[in-house]
Amino acid sequence: MERHIAIKKLTKLLGKNLGWRVDPKAPEQDERDEARARLKDVGAERDALRKQVFSRANAILAADEEYQRLKADYTVAKKAADELSGKIHHYRFTAGVMNSAFFVIKAQGDSWEEVIAKIQKDGVI
Repeated sequence: MERHIAIKKLTKLLGKNLGWRVDPKAPEQDERDEARARLKDVGAERDALRKQVFSRANAILAADEEYQRLKADYTVAKKAADELSGKIHHYRFTAGVMNSAFFVIKAQGDSWEEVIAKIQKDGVI
């Protein structure tokens, strides 16, 4: 099928916000089938090696006292930083727009007046 005919049909089906792409380097169906068959063997080998790598790393790190101390200190610091980060990004009022599947935040504040002022200042809407 010619591109202009396909685009015309797709536009009728999907609407004016249609998007498309063409990849001339994409593999043919038989190449994808061959890759799918090889992936089973290669993937199984990868998974077995990953288990061995992580098992060895865990054994080495479990015996390293300095690593264990640093890991514990890091865990405590990360928890504190995550809690503070959550607090500084948490507002009482939020305004935004819905676009298909997502709510896009346009402004946040401690009052409706603050939110409206931010939207007007930034010219968001």
